[in-house]
Amino acid sequence: MSLNAGQPPSVPGRSRFSIPVSTLASGFDLSVPVLTITGARPGPRIGVSAMIHGDEIDGLLIARELWRTLDPDALSGSLWLMSVANPLAMEAVSRNTPIDMLDMNRLFPGTPDGWLSEQQAHAITTGFINHVDCLIDIHAGGTFPWVDYCYVLNDEALSRAFLSALLYKPSSMYPATTASVALARNIPITVVEIGGGYHDQDQHVKNGVRGVLNMMRHVGVLAGEMERRPRQLLLNEIKVMRPRHGGLCVPARPLLPATWIDGGEKLADIVSPRSFETLETLTAPFERSVVVLTRNYATRINPGDYAFMMGNGATAVWYD
Repeated sequence: MSLNAGQPPSVPGRSRFSIPVSTLASGFDLSVPVLTITGARPGPRIGVSAMIHGDEIDGLLIARELWRTLDPDALSGSLWLMSVANPLAMEAVSRNTPIDMLDMNRLFPGTPDGWLSEQQAHAITTGFINHVDCLIDIHAGGTFPWVDYCYVLNDEALSRAFLSALLYKPSSMYPATTASVALARNIPITVVEIGGGYHDQDQHVKNGVRGVLNMMRHVGVLAGEMERRPRQLLLNEIKVMRPRHGGLCVPARPLLPATWIDGGEKLADIVSPRSFETLETLTAPFERSVVVLTRNYATRINPGDYAFMMGNGATAVWYD
């Protein structure tokens, strides 16, 4: 197993390289690690990115299992795993890069002479995204919420191959993300949202590994028959539920992603930690709402945090 600084390997087997970013004030070098599994037969290169947001650990756990279990001899092409895209944010358990407190996934393709997060986005764009034939960007709910869905962007079949119960096709994608870079370069891209929250992540990791392996079959890197999931629901409208007040978010009842609920049903109370009075009540926004992101335990919440995400069932479409 070799370790190369900024030098992508091409020989079959397992290898590692790092994408240099900058030198920190401490004198330590900041770089982004990439692990590669290269097959003996030619084929496309799949990139899997994780932990662009440092509080979303599920992508890292999925990448770890892929690295641990995949046999290079089984691959036609290669798999590049960028398991910790934002090392400083991971260390701080923060969505944002702690040095500049910016969300790196709103700064792509970045710039070599901007904020540190912009420099890092530039390094990832030039050292990773520009070198893959297909990109799978894995996100999660973070420390408190639990989420489970997959974006449909420029390759519907690739997105469906992840086998999520819920799919989402936005009218417009967030600007300046990894996805916007891939879309501009006509690289097939899927953004996965899976796991997070206050519970065991094992099932999310198993589902994530299963989904990525199925995507690898779809693009021809891995042999074997693709799995297909009937009755996937394509959402065209999602509302993010953000409280106006902070305190304790106290859910009304546990909810699973893909659960249908009636409009107006109480999702949670926002409770003052000083007086224990209810400052705000969050309710399902659509006449027929579909749970996308949920909090199932009492958690700290700030004004404007992700509390819940609900899909509009009236405009959704079933895939058989």
